[in-house]
Amino acid sequence: MVAIVVAPRGAAAQSAEGEGETPIEVVVRGGTAAGFASRATVGEGAREPVDAAALLADLPSVHVRRLGAEGSFASLSVRGAASTQVGVVLAGVPLTSAADPSFDLGSLPLWPGARLRVHRGFAPASVGTSGSLGGVLVVDAPSLAAGEARTESWIAAGSFGSLKARVGDARRVGDLTIATSIFASRADGGFSFVVTDPVSGERRARVRENAGIASVGGIERVTWDRPWGTVGATALVEARRQGLPGTLLRPTALASLETSRALVAADARLRTSPTGAVHVAAYGRREGSDARDPRGELDPTRARAAVRQAIFAAGGSAGWRGRVGPEGESGAPVLIDLFVDGRGERFSPEASTAAGGAPAGRLAGGVGCEIEWRATARITLAASCRIDLRRDDATGATGVSGAPLGVSGDVAPTGHLGAALRLDDAAVIAAHAGALGRPPSFLELYGNRGALLGDPALAPERAISADLGLHGDAAIGAAAIGYEAVGFVTSARDLIAFVPLGLGTFRAKNLDRALLGGAELSAALAARGLRTTVSYTLLVTANVGDDPLVRGRPLPGRPLHDLAYDATYRFGPASVRYGLDVIAGTTLDPGGTLVLPARVLHGVGASIDVPGAPGLRAGLEIQNLFDLRTMYVDSPLTGRAVALPLCDFLGFPLPGRAAWATLRYAIE
Repeated sequence: MVAIVVAPRGAAAQSAEGEGETPIEVVVRGGTAAGFASRATVGEGAREPVDAAALLADLPSVHVRRLGAEGSFASLSVRGAASTQVGVVLAGVPLTSAADPSFDLGSLPLWPGARLRVHRGFAPASVGTSGSLGGVLVVDAPSLAAGEARTESWIAAGSFGSLKARVGDARRVGDLTIATSIFASRADGGFSFVVTDPVSGERRARVRENAGIASVGGIERVTWDRPWGTVGATALVEARRQGLPGTLLRPTALASLETSRALVAADARLRTSPTGAVHVAAYGRREGSDARDPRGELDPTRARAAVRQAIFAAGGSAGWRGRVGPEGESGAPVLIDLFVDGRGERFSPEASTAAGGAPAGRLAGGVGCEIEWRATARITLAASCRIDLRRDDATGATGVSGAPLGVSGDVAPTGHLGAALRLDDAAVIAAHAGALGRPPSFLELYGNRGALLGDPALAPERAISADLGLHGDAAIGAAAIGYEAVGFVTSARDLIAFVPLGLGTFRAKNLDRALLGGAELSAALAARGLRTTVSYTLLVTANVGDDPLVRGRPLPGRPLHDLAYDATYRFGPASVRYGLDVIAGTTLDPGGTLVLPARVLHGVGASIDVPGAPGLRAGLEIQNLFDLRTMYVDSPLTGRAVALPLCDFLGFPLPGRAAWATLRYAIE
């Protein structure tokens, strides 16, 4: 058990005897010199992925914070970085940008076989995003897994009035590979919870209302393979409607939000030699939102106002990738990727509304390179660098004071160095160090024409980061073991925060500095019918800004301890699962006075391959088995414990026990 607890989830390893064991995933393998990464794939993990947040939550250094039940708004933090500091890319298209730097994981669609990768800390420069201090989430387009045609459908029904469905098909038709998926879900999102009345001190039962969600969409990927290269195209469309239930103190009945997303992308890889190729790509994206608050439940000053916004973005890249140098037993020793990319974005709030910020645009471009050198059979060195130029323009718009807004921009270099020493497959040491950055968003630059005032002169957020880790996989008899242990530290400066400016008004300023450090430990073991995985993150944070009231205090919302454990045992056509999630040491306020008690959640699951129906699997998943809904926090004002609903964000309760019945049918 000690060996299991000190290791990760990532590269494939199998039983030495090859007795049909399911491959295990250990955090990363091979290209560790470029950076540490974790991978999650729909249908391959121990847990049934109800949504994208659930699929990512048990990865090392990945922390998901929800506003409600599954499918509701969820933010992503990696290595303690804020959600605005984590980039998200789908099929090569950035989904985070100046107008929407914080991505809602609850809105991220899943499809059969969907693959998600989290680059922790350092991401490949060719990903094309410069807005990352903590890492990048990359969602791959649907593909033909293992080269075999496959049709798969999945349906789940469960708590909170939920019904979810995914259908996917991937196959070759001549020189074409076509992968198509359709997905849909709905839920009422309602559940009960207990809260202490702030006046009487009595505990009262409440019901979460106006939390319904409905969404539908589809994604398709087509590639054309020829001897001279590959040409591909990806398209995604989706629409979503959800209630905005408000907070504990200000619940709502009618506030709602409708969103839509559409993107298209095309790419080509043209061979220039047996070991090199030119790559080009282009994309377009539109996102729209329509927020309605007919009774003024969220904002009494804007009752009956509809806040409509649209984001238009387009971009492209070109470059060359290949190996150079003398050929060895395993190919040329130097891998080079040279590229240039550019993008444009336009944020357009509806002219007739007073809320939602100023219309603004961003033009940005970058040039960079990635080099990986296999110096010896055991040593690999890597370097990654980018130089990004940014120009933001809000000409023609005015701030809340009536002053005209104008143009701002900067030049931002980022990059890192890495090295890996392979002692053998069971022990690979890797280290990285470099500089990261995030440009300010439109909200931070220009405000929202309301209580939030922007500052067009804001400097980008900066960070210096480093990590060192050991990972490997090995076969011991009939068992396959994989592990990873990583330590990391980040020093961030010029962090952007909204500070009070008079009564009820806030202005964006560069003022905060922070230190973050910790350890990522993860492991996986497969032995005959048993498969077990564990992931633990220790995260220590400190505000080292100039404010004496919060200096030295931990950053709010970042748990000190985060543990996820799963054990699955398969016997014949059936399997059973037990899971444990522990989060401890989370503070809710900048001063660090409100510390949530440790949250220990248990989960169980079972599945069976239905006899007489090849490819059909039925399952049952239960989360929060013992129905934990209430926590007790010592109040510094009253001196006694106060009952609070289970929550990630203060004022937004989380549900208790949840059950899901699932059916999966796959034809190969």
